[in-house]
Amino acid sequence: MAIALLAWATPGLAQSNSDLFTRAHTLERQGDWQGALSLWASAPDSAIGTGRSDPRIGPAFIATAIENDARDRLEEASALYLWSFSAPDPEADREHVTLEARRITPLLTLRDSARWQPLLEGDTPTLSMRIARYWLEHDPTPETVLNERLVEHWQRIVEARKRYQYNRSSVYETDDRGIIFVKYGPPGTRNHGFLGSNEMELKIRVADPIAREVIRRMDPHPQFDLWKYAGLNAEEYTFYLFGNVWGTGPFELVEGPLDLISSSARNLSSASKSPGGVRVQYYHELFYYRDLAILGGRFGRRFDELATLWDGYTMRRNAYGAGAGQAPTAPTLQTYSYRFAEEDRYAPEGVPSIEVRSEYEGAARAVEMVVQPVRVLDPSDQPMIVVQALSAPRLRLGDRAGAGYVSPLRDTEHTLILRNREMEEAGRMTQLAPARVGGVSVFRLRHPSQPVHLTVYAKAIGSPVMDADTMTLAGQGHAYIDAPLVADASVFEVSDLAVGTPVDAGALEHALPFPLLPSARIWTGDALRVYLELYHLTADAGGTARYDLRFRLLPLDDVGEVKSSPPPVTLGIQLESFDERAQRHFDIGLAGLEIGLYRLEVDATDLVSGASRSRATEIEIIG
Repeated sequence: MAIALLAWATPGLAQSNSDLFTRAHTLERQGDWQGALSLWASAPDSAIGTGRSDPRIGPAFIATAIENDARDRLEEASALYLWSFSAPDPEADREHVTLEARRITPLLTLRDSARWQPLLEGDTPTLSMRIARYWLEHDPTPETVLNERLVEHWQRIVEARKRYQYNRSSVYETDDRGIIFVKYGPPGTRNHGFLGSNEMELKIRVADPIAREVIRRMDPHPQFDLWKYAGLNAEEYTFYLFGNVWGTGPFELVEGPLDLISSSARNLSSASKSPGGVRVQYYHELFYYRDLAILGGRFGRRFDELATLWDGYTMRRNAYGAGAGQAPTAPTLQTYSYRFAEEDRYAPEGVPSIEVRSEYEGAARAVEMVVQPVRVLDPSDQPMIVVQALSAPRLRLGDRAGAGYVSPLRDTEHTLILRNREMEEAGRMTQLAPARVGGVSVFRLRHPSQPVHLTVYAKAIGSPVMDADTMTLAGQGHAYIDAPLVADASVFEVSDLAVGTPVDAGALEHALPFPLLPSARIWTGDALRVYLELYHLTADAGGTARYDLRFRLLPLDDVGEVKSSPPPVTLGIQLESFDERAQRHFDIGLAGLEIGLYRLEVDATDLVSGASRSRATEIEIIG
């Protein structure tokens, strides 16, 4: 039975008093933060009937509550934040909406960053709704008002603003350290201070006191901060180096210590004043790497290389006098310097494999949550959304026993939350997803004329099916669906693509609306099954409808663009139907394909009428 979509809430409200934010901000600056919070909290009620929100209020409220440890106001902060982006003024609030979007972009993957770029350049309401969507989709507890991930994000911003204020160049009003802190939290190990040579080392390396003075004068002793993280990369540590660019410039994230050396030391003319006839830059590189080597990694290895190189000259000079030898030659030192700089720029060690480190996201789960909405037309041509929700162990999705599908996990409850265009909740419903049928539930919804946002989250209930199963949370999934399918019987129409893996006959098959186990991640050893429905086909004079389907599986790069190689997998087929509707599924073998992301495109053409429709979805092939 179809579940009717609940009535939509009224559009996002906005403040009627344009000075409310400013008056509350003044109270906060005067020390009356409780009064400021109360005044900001009144904004939704004050704005009733105006149809506008204020994107300044949510961020200000949550930051002030965190600064003053007002934990009892964090639920309120979560709700007020979403209201703030429900209906901003497209003109007056553009700057503030864009600012908040830019606070999110450092957290995004390359692919998502590419998708956000058009939003940053587009209209204000769409960008504002995408901000609200982002935080709704990263809420670890969608069943509650409190958004723990949003709170954690702002806790880091507030902390970074206190700690990292050499400048305020970042979007968080901090120096560059604030960006890394907000993304990954505090470093595991940190070394900071000033880089440069000391008198003892200068005497060891340089015998001539005049030359020592030249080296000393060209060394600005830049301030630095070196952070070391474990766990951002599975194979090695991740380092971030911050310091004064060119020794005296702004304090920024830099690629390597070469960026911190002064321009005078880099200058070729400095070679005429050094004892070895090489640029002073190379002395400073040795000294700077010595200071950075304490945290190991590439800094320790490079210092060892340079020290070994220089020690040969130093020992000869100490044994035989200043005229016994020269410093390493300029070409040799240049080779080392160039190699280090190239590695820092193009092949840095420990590049993070995750975009954020959080208490609430990024951790590997024992189960995978699949939420797959498919737009269809019911037998009476009413637009519907069929939502397949599956929570099961990823590595066991192919396990079968007897005639049915057995998934060794607890029974789960799947709850579907519906939101309207303004991201306001319009209703929720819950279904039992028994373990005996694979933890699958199916929701059938009438599709309204406006966009729909869906969140499905799963909670384990009852006793474990297996003693070793200690799962308590099965995860969540999200989808945003725009316009419904066209119900006009004179218009050729095609459903969205349902994708997954083939499913055997049995209890699981009967629990599914389409003959496949839904998933967007397909093992290379499995077949990719694609299901689609066609509506309003035109019959020829003999009463036969004929249609053509063209499949393309296109490999994608990290930002979602189609790769030039390998070539796409293509498949074309012509079929017939004796009805105005057709339902088809196809299996595509994945053997030999590289693991990675792909876009599956299908062009459907009614060969009698000539009408066409295209549908696409993305899948990931995993090994």
